[in-house]
Amino acid sequence: MTTTTLWNQTLHLVSHAYFERKERFEMDVDCYSVWVLFAVESGKFYYRIGEERGEAGAGDLVYCPPGFTFEREMVSPLALHYIGFEMVGEEQTELVPPLPTFLSRPLDNKRLVSNFAYLRKLHLATEPRHVLRKDMIMNDIWQLACEVWEREHLHDEQQLLADSDDVLMNRAAEWIYQNGYTPFSMRELSDSLNLSPVQFTRRFRKSFRIAPSDFVRSLRISKVAELLLDTDMTLDQIATCCGYENGLYLSRVFSKNMGMSPSKYREQNRL
Repeated sequence: MTTTTLWNQTLHLVSHAYFERKERFEMDVDCYSVWVLFAVESGKFYYRIGEERGEAGAGDLVYCPPGFTFEREMVSPLALHYIGFEMVGEEQTELVPPLPTFLSRPLDNKRLVSNFAYLRKLHLATEPRHVLRKDMIMNDIWQLACEVWEREHLHDEQQLLADSDDVLMNRAAEWIYQNGYTPFSMRELSDSLNLSPVQFTRRFRKSFRIAPSDFVRSLRISKVAELLLDTDMTLDQIATCCGYENGLYLSRVFSKNMGMSPSKYREQNRL
């Protein structure tokens, strides 16, 4: 399972109910035949899904895959969107484990609040055009969750680079952190460590459970995504800042890893 796989999912709405003030759960434990989202506007509840447990509050999204036991306990009355959905497309069978975490706390709170407002307005609507609108909003909320999971995935990879007992590989990781956004070759880096490229790759992978080239790509793609959302830079300008030859090559790498083109990513995720 990769964050790219998650980005590529398309969600289809099955059901939607909005509770302006839900003071208790009718069932403390349930198991669903479809995916379920508890999207919290206010209030708190404890949850447990599989081995994961935690507390969900305002702005949190709790996703429960089909077939999983969902335990919950009310802490304070909830304003809550209860959404059932299915995933369409061939990649849905690849979600094993289904999600990095079952709870996601989107960083773009303004966009999430806006989505919630539209869902409240449409929650009783049944006309096809309104159902389609809710489908679009639900998929946008999913993209916000994916953005969080992707950042957490990158953070986990970075944490791995701090856990190695190999002093030489720690030095290599530090060099990558400082120089990863500039053009360089793995041959140059391995030569500076007096290792062959093959030796370096094997040793780095053994220390951090990731190939050096994959880690460099993760760092760069994360930076590209940040610049796409936070600046008006052209793709060629972003490529220069992130160590790529040109915008065309960057576009290919980005599309392969993120499941969409840079322009589409900017259009869908920029506020």
